[in-house]
Amino acid sequence: MGKRRTDHEWKTLFERYESSQLSQRVFCERHGLSLSTFYAKRQQLTRSETSSLGGFIKAEVIEKTTRLHVTQAPVANMTLFVDNVELSIPQGTPTAYLAELIGALS
Repeated sequence: MGKRRTDHEWKTLFERYESSQLSQRVFCERHGLSLSTFYAKRQQLTRSETSSLGGFIKAEVIEKTTRLHVTQAPVANMTLFVDNVELSIPQGTPTAYLAELIGALS
């Protein structure tokens, strides 16, 4: 039966493995580890770290989107009759412009 290791010792071994650039098989052979135990313990520690977060994962906001929905009230038009000409002007047209327009049409 192999040596019993703590989770901390396993984590140290996994860090060494990651920095070794060796295959799992070669790393395990060099450290006297069972490949199946190495794989199973790695899976177990990964799952326990994930579950210790309470089911949450770290997220990063990449793009912020804002939507603006504007409903326009129906625009009431004014209708002017000048010398047999009908002119429909949107409500809110500046009075100075209207005076100039009526002067030009007269």
